[in-house]
Amino acid sequence: MLTKVLYERCGNLELNPTHFKQMIEKADPHLQGLFDKLVKALVPNNRSAYNKVEARKTIVSLCYIMAGMRNKFINDFKLEVRLYLSASGATRAAIDTMNSIGFSACYTTVNNFKRKIANEHPLNIRKFLSEHVNDYHDIHEKRRPDTVTLSTAKHMATCICKQVSGCAPIPIIFNNVSVHNLVNIDASNICFRLIWEYHGIFDIAYTNRKKQWLTNGQLATDTFDRIELLTVHCYDDAIAERKEEPLQMILDIDKNTGYLQNHIAPLVADWPGQLFVRKAITNLHKVDSQYSIPARINSFIPILGTLHVSLNSREHVLICKIRDIILTKFGSTCKDIEYRMVIDLLDNIIPATLDVYSILFRSAPLAFLSDIFYWQDTNHPFAEAVKLFLVNFNDYYVENMHSKIRSQTPVNSNIDNIIKQAYVIDERNHCELKDTFQKTKAYPYKPSLLNILAEKTSLFLLDYFQRIYKNCGKSKLCKSKKKIQCQLATLGKTVDTKCLPTGYSTNMPPLPDSCDHCRKKLDDGEVLICGHGYHFECYQMMEYGCRYCEEYYKREIYSNVNSFLDRLEKGPNVLTSDEQDETPIEENETVEEVEANGSQEVHAELLIALIHVNTW
Repeated sequence: MLTKVLYERCGNLELNPTHFKQMIEKADPHLQGLFDKLVKALVPNNRSAYNKVEARKTIVSLCYIMAGMRNKFINDFKLEVRLYLSASGATRAAIDTMNSIGFSACYTTVNNFKRKIANEHPLNIRKFLSEHVNDYHDIHEKRRPDTVTLSTAKHMATCICKQVSGCAPIPIIFNNVSVHNLVNIDASNICFRLIWEYHGIFDIAYTNRKKQWLTNGQLATDTFDRIELLTVHCYDDAIAERKEEPLQMILDIDKNTGYLQNHIAPLVADWPGQLFVRKAITNLHKVDSQYSIPARINSFIPILGTLHVSLNSREHVLICKIRDIILTKFGSTCKDIEYRMVIDLLDNIIPATLDVYSILFRSAPLAFLSDIFYWQDTNHPFAEAVKLFLVNFNDYYVENMHSKIRSQTPVNSNIDNIIKQAYVIDERNHCELKDTFQKTKAYPYKPSLLNILAEKTSLFLLDYFQRIYKNCGKSKLCKSKKKIQCQLATLGKTVDTKCLPTGYSTNMPPLPDSCDHCRKKLDDGEVLICGHGYHFECYQMMEYGCRYCEEYYKREIYSNVNSFLDRLEKGPNVLTSDEQDETPIEENETVEEVEANGSQEVHAELLIALIHVNTW
C-alpha cells in the first residue's frame, strides 16, 4: 500500500516527517498509524528530543528506499540523493556504488534528467526578456599563478530574467521622443540640476540629512534586528565577478518572441555592461560608425543597479554613542584637518555607505543621472517606470543565482557540468534533501556581543578624539612633487588629499581658523562637511551653498563625462587593465561563536570616559 501511494505521487518528494505522515494517511486510510509504529519500533525512548526529531527524518528516507525496492520507478528520493552527491563533487564511480547499495539513482538516470531540463530550458526563457545580463565567475578559480597557468577560472554567460509585474511595455519612441538622448551623456544638464535643484545638498553630513528626512516625514522610523542587518549579505560563498555581455543570446531568443520590437528592455549591468552596451548604442546612432550594430540593440537601456538599498532610519553604532558629545567638545567652528577627516568618515561616508550599499563604476553613475534627467525633461514614460518599479532594477537576482551555483558545484567541475547544474538549480529552486538534513549554523554574534563591540568601538574613538583634541591645529597640508598631501599629527601618517573631505580637493582648500568667504577669523558660524567654514551671514551671501565645492563638482563632471564619451566613441572593444577589477583572494575562515564577557565593566568604563570628556 505504501509503495502504491508513493508511486502515484512520483515527482512530489516529501521529506518533512509530519507532512509525509499526513500525505500517506490521507491517500490511504489503511496506512493510519504506520509511520508512528515505525518510529516506535526504530527510535529508542531514551534518545534526546533533538535526536528523535532527526530520526523521524531518517524513517521518511527509509520508507522511500523500501518502496523503491518494490518498484524501481519510485526513484524521487534516490534522484535527489544523486543530484546532491553530484553537486558535492562525488565521482561517477562513487555515485554508481551508492546506486548498487540502493541509496541513489545511477549516473545515467540523473544525466538523462539533467539533459531533459537543459533541452526544456530555452523554451522557458523565451517567455521572458532578460533584464539582467551577467557572467558567472567560478568561485573555485585558482588566481595564484604557477609555472603552467595564470588562472583556472571558468566563465559562462548568465541571463537572469525578472518580470516586472504591473508595468506595461514601454515604447522606445513616445510622442516622437526617443528614450535615447541624442547628446548621449549631457554634462551640462547634470551640472544644471546640481546648481538649481541640489544646491547645498552636499554641504550637510548624511547623518544630519537623515534627521531632516525624519523630521519632514520623508522616512519611516523602523526598528531593525541588528543580527538580521548583519546577515543580509552574509554568504558562505564569496562572489567575485568578471563580466562579458551575452546580448547576442537575448537577440537570438527575440527572433522568435519579437518582444524587442520598438520596446524597452532595461538592462541592469555593472561597469563592463554599462561600457559595452552604451558603446554599441553610441555606434548604432553614429553616422560614420565603423561597426555594424544590430538595430535591436536600440531596445536595451543600461540601468545602474544597486545590490541593496535601504533608506530607513537605523542606528549607526560607529559614532552614535559619542557623536553629540564629541561635536559639542570640538565646537562647530573647529577646522582641524584630521578632525574634519574623521568626522567626514564617521558622520557622512560610512552611514551613507551602510544605508545605500551600491556598486558604482567610474563614470556610469553620471551616465545614469543624465538618462534620468533626460527622461524627466522629455516626459518619457520610462522615467515614471523607473520610479515605480525601482526595486526590480537591482543585482540581487543574478548575484543570488551565482551564489547558488557556486555552493552546488564542486571544484573540479568543467564548464558543461556547471551549466547543467545551473539548469537544475533554476528548475528545482532548492535542494529538498539538503534543506531537510543539513545542519544549520547559528550566526556567531549575539546582540549582547554587538553591544559590547559598539561600546568598545566608542572607547577607542573617544581615545582617538582626545589625542586629536590635544594635537588640534598641528595637522598640515604640504606639497610634494606637485602633489598636495596632508601630514596627520595624531595618526603620524601622510595621506593624499583624496582621503580628506571634498573641500581639500578644490582650487580653494579650507583656510585654517578662518571663514573661507571673508577670510576673517571664524569665531562664529559653522564648518560644513566638505571642510569649508563660513560665518552665518557669509554663508547666507553665498545662497547657502559652498561655491568652491560646486565648481569642483562641475569641473569633475565635465571631465569624467568627456572621458567616458571618448571611451565610447574611440576606445578599444575590450576592458583595459585599469578597468578590470582585481578581486582579492578570499581564504576560507571558520568563525567560532563568541561569548560576551565583561559587558558591565565595558559599559562602566564608557560612562566614565564620557564624563571625562569635559576634562580634556
